[in-house]
Amino acid sequence: MDNNYRVAVIESLKKIFRDKSYSNLVINNDIKNIDVKYNSIYRKSVLGVVENLMLIDWVINQMSKTKTKKMESEVLFTLRLAVYQLYFLDNSFENIVVNESVEHIKRNVNVRASKFVNAVLRNIIRNKDNIIRDMNKLSHIDFLSVKYSYPKWLVSRWIGEFGKDKIEDVLVANNSQAPFTIRVNTLKVSRGELIRILERKGMIVEECKYLDKGIIIENPVEIDKMNEYKSGLFSIQSESSMLAGQVLNPKENSLVIDLCAAPGGKSLNAAEMMKNKGKIISRDVYENKISLIEYDKKRLGVENIFVETYDATVLDRKLINRADYCIVDVPCTGLGIIRRKPEIKYNKLESDLESIQKIQFKILENASKYLKLGGELVYSTCTVNKEENINMINNFLKSNSNFIMVDISEQTKNSFETSQKGYVEIFPHLHRMDGFFIAKLKRL
Repeated sequence: MDNNYRVAVIESLKKIFRDKSYSNLVINNDIKNIDVKYNSIYRKSVLGVVENLMLIDWVINQMSKTKTKKMESEVLFTLRLAVYQLYFLDNSFENIVVNESVEHIKRNVNVRASKFVNAVLRNIIRNKDNIIRDMNKLSHIDFLSVKYSYPKWLVSRWIGEFGKDKIEDVLVANNSQAPFTIRVNTLKVSRGELIRILERKGMIVEECKYLDKGIIIENPVEIDKMNEYKSGLFSIQSESSMLAGQVLNPKENSLVIDLCAAPGGKSLNAAEMMKNKGKIISRDVYENKISLIEYDKKRLGVENIFVETYDATVLDRKLINRADYCIVDVPCTGLGIIRRKPEIKYNKLESDLESIQKIQFKILENASKYLKLGGELVYSTCTVNKEENINMINNFLKSNSNFIMVDISEQTKNSFETSQKGYVEIFPHLHRMDGFFIAKLKRL
């Protein structure tokens, strides 16, 4: 193992936990500075520590008189990485992990701190079996919380939602790696053609089960550097997010309003489906994110998207009764995409739920006012909480009798029991896709 990659992992972890940055953005940025032969171990180590943080800290606290909350940051992140490697990496050599960690602290902190790190790690190695035994003695919720690194409130909530017998499946699936998927740009190429191109380049690919335009790539390497990406033959997008666009199913020459558009996947998908005919107004409250849509428009050859900075919670009277379709992908707790951003587990509080629901309801209400008679909207979230999903839709329908839910069986390949009722709930442990909610409503 190389100390250079260890330094990079520790620096990346500081950005994620201390500076509250998203792990996917940190990894994509920092991996550029690492020798390619260490890319895999770097990525695995950063994500491994983030996914297993509560277990790692619990192990350290079992064996250290100084607790993690009181540790100096360099020492803490060095220990976290070392414990992850001692417990989770198959080929990890205990002495090498300890020696490299001790040397790193000696160089970057001081000799006294390096002796402390050495003592804690040696103590952990000596007591590995006892530590596992002590974890197994914890109460059921504490055990699940520690073993899978989820806050107790979330474990309890998910036991209520999915049942005691399914809870470990749910936690394991949310800690597993998400498949890498792309959306074919049908303005430029068919799915069959793109599959043949990718296979000729040695890629292992398969069609997405629920999607007309989706491809899963088993061995994606530097996808964004490929000529096919640069020339706009495809975009990187999750299956669940693509399915929301498929459910929308917009007709050519329509007016579509995407209220919370950035980074733009759903708007761009709609433009491709509409064959560049009609108009899509793509709005987002964050100006810096809007530029991502502008970049992708050019890359994909999309001409019918008009990008604007606008706060979706504020009603725009100019658009009332004008839209054929609205895309309502609201801000949410994000608990369906933990596989992609594992730090979400620790950053969300149960108390966040109430304030975010008010925002969601306001945006949904505004979108409903933009629709013409007969117009349709798709409401979606990347979370699995009923309060933000089906309960939100039911509350809206109670106070808006001029809206109904629309059968979406055809758009979801008849694969979900609830699709006839107008909505689908997607769960990683059942569908191998990001946790998502998609509902389609029509104005009467």
